[in-house]
Amino acid sequence: MDRMLTILNQNNADVACAIYNENTLQGEQYYQILTRDQFTGLFLTPSKEGDRIFAAYGPQMTGFVIGHFDSVLKRYFLTMIGVRRPYRRQGIGTMLLNWLQQEVNKDAEREGLGMPSLEISYCDPAEITWVLPGTPGHIHPNAPGVLLGSPAHLFFKNRGFLDFAYQNSYHLDLKSYQWPQEKMKPYLEKMAARGYTIEFYDPAKHKDMQGLVDDLNNDLWNTQIPAEMNRPGGPRPTLIVNDHGRVGGFAGPIVVEDSGRGWLLGLLIHSRCRKAGCATVLFNRMCEEFRKAGAQYMTIFTTENNPARAIYESAGFSIHASWADMRRKAGSCG
Repeated sequence: MDRMLTILNQNNADVACAIYNENTLQGEQYYQILTRDQFTGLFLTPSKEGDRIFAAYGPQMTGFVIGHFDSVLKRYFLTMIGVRRPYRRQGIGTMLLNWLQQEVNKDAEREGLGMPSLEISYCDPAEITWVLPGTPGHIHPNAPGVLLGSPAHLFFKNRGFLDFAYQNSYHLDLKSYQWPQEKMKPYLEKMAARGYTIEFYDPAKHKDMQGLVDDLNNDLWNTQIPAEMNRPGGPRPTLIVNDHGRVGGFAGPIVVEDSGRGWLLGLLIHSRCRKAGCATVLFNRMCEEFRKAGAQYMTIFTTENNPARAIYESAGFSIHASWADMRRKAGSCG
């Protein structure tokens, strides 16, 4: 290890937590203020068996870097770099970034994973809660990349990171939401013509949830949907598209967090049920069910070019922040 760097761990995390909170209070990021225990739980504790953490301080603890390896996705993530303001533009951030890349390269070689890329995205196992600007403290549990237009975005671009996707964070105040009966009529008629209905999921009545997962062929859904279906005590209330007894779509589960936020895994439609208005009706019905359940607001994020954004926007959601998912090619140092 570079003699100027010090390993960051749960026993010496006080300074890193202080830097994180200082940068947040100075308005550089939308994150929540964290206690030391919250900081170590989020950044320095593996989220699951097999995950690995790489963390270090810069010279005299003037900054820190934290990275994660996700054992399911087999991908390496740059989670955060923080440097105190008086010590910026002195190469400390670059030094920390290069140290992380070197540690990741060595780890990948040991594990036989080849030369790894370093990624900043919503897939990072450390999910950083942030506060949506322009709201009364409404939060979203995962910052899905690097804030567009921020100094951090420019920093990473100048060190070999490329944008590979853009994410928009959406918000809806449910106090103003009403089921749009007239707007839904043509979609409901189209669904009825194909025999589709929106219902709460009942495993005794609705079959082939796994068929929906297989049809989507997405790493996250392959893990998260089965985990929800196999929860002890059964899955939480979830809306589905009933396609003659088979699951043709998924929205939910309907969970209200302590913050008042309506929490969901996602909105998913089987390829055989598309172009029938299912997604529009399912999404709006989900918003209505969240309102009935007592949720105060909803937040979601999606890629800039996702056609589903039209559904969100027609339901009244608005963009409150935009992010870049970034990746640096294998083996690079800035």
